[in-house]
Amino acid sequence: MPGQGTVEDVLRSLNFAQDVGKQIRDAGYVLDKTELKRLLAELTSAVASSKMELALLQGVCEARDEELIRLHEALVYKGNLRRRGDGYYKTLDGRPYGQPYCSYCWESKQQLLHLHSRILSKDIRICPGCKNEYQAIRTPYLEADGMTV
Repeated sequence: MPGQGTVEDVLRSLNFAQDVGKQIRDAGYVLDKTELKRLLAELTSAVASSKMELALLQGVCEARDEELIRLHEALVYKGNLRRRGDGYYKTLDGRPYGQPYCSYCWESKQQLLHLHSRILSKDIRICPGCKNEYQAIRTPYLEADGMTV
């Protein structure tokens, strides 16, 4: 009976396995065959349960690691981004340059998605993620003005 993949669940399963092991050791050679089989089955079950709990715990840890990486990247980018018009731009020496990023996606989900020009109309830019439309004049491509990018 697996739990929620917490350390307490793993420890509970391992303690139960340890208790069963102690019962087997304390009994010595006086256990009959059916009792030994029952205790070994309980021990096997406890070890299997511990493995399942560890797998769940590993999944929880990996999800938290991914979230920490995403938040760290957002924090790093936050210092290097500047809003100009309706888009966000990378900065070099405090000046924005390059292709604009979607302001909605950055402000709501901390995702940097470049705006793309609409195929039949160069006056409109579209975010591929949220599908918001922006006027190209408010989200221009900014040259680096001789800066080394």
